[in-house]
Amino acid sequence: MGLVLSQLGGLRKKVIMRNTVTKWVLLGVCFGCAISTPAQSTSHTNLAALPSAAASSLAAVTKSKPFGNSLGMAFIPVPESKTLMCIWEARVRDYEAFVKAAGLTWHPPEFAQGQDHPAVKVSWSDAVAFCKWLTERERKAGLLTDKQSYRLPTDAEWSLAAGLKDEAGAAPRDKDRKTPGVYPWGRQWPPPKGVGNFAASLGVDDFEKTSPVGSFKPNSHGFYDLSGNVWEWCDDFYHGRDGQRVLRGGSWSIEGSDYLLSSRRFFYDPGQGNAYFGFRVVLVVQE
Repeated sequence: MGLVLSQLGGLRKKVIMRNTVTKWVLLGVCFGCAISTPAQSTSHTNLAALPSAAASSLAAVTKSKPFGNSLGMAFIPVPESKTLMCIWEARVRDYEAFVKAAGLTWHPPEFAQGQDHPAVKVSWSDAVAFCKWLTERERKAGLLTDKQSYRLPTDAEWSLAAGLKDEAGAAPRDKDRKTPGVYPWGRQWPPPKGVGNFAASLGVDDFEKTSPVGSFKPNSHGFYDLSGNVWEWCDDFYHGRDGQRVLRGGSWSIEGSDYLLSSRRFFYDPGQGNAYFGFRVVLVVQE
């Protein structure tokens, strides 16, 4: 079951912040918090030289000048949009901060995860609650204006981040698998080694379950893990207002080519989560 949104009203005023441990590589300081990336990631995750954007200049954020929020999440522009998207999926450490601050219970998966792995067993409702909490937290701290907010990406924003443009169709269902032969890493099938975390049968990576975010090379726009690791919740309904919400990107258990297409849309009950589902966050600079 999803976390109850109404429980957010009882957030403690004092938010528990986790200290950055020494095995993380510090990238820059923004809002008094370092942007960091897992030291165990591959050499492709070379963000150490990237500066952080100033809090007062979100509109000036670029791929090479990311914005770091109070949790150390790094954001860069979604092409042809007015939003910034986190370069990786929401991590265990990020989601734990929310759960602790809200006084909620979160049941982790049955397999082991590190702090830099993507948070799983998160429903769409849970992810929306996280975004609402983070918005309120940073507005109260004076880190965001009332015109800036966090939310889940729209289906269209996710496509733009993945390099898909001008998809035909109104609803996500209309666009599902309508761009054949195009994957986040290119057109090659099976996927080449080192492009993502997929089912062991594909022989692409060495991870049995989830992998640390940023473990593989980013796409041309600077986003990591748009293919594999965990399915990512999007804001949209799959079709109309049918009750099912969209997920994109595939997961660590996927081996089928159709499920790893950039244009693949999965859908699920927004009140349910499992060990294959996570989420990514966008920051709206101005509505």
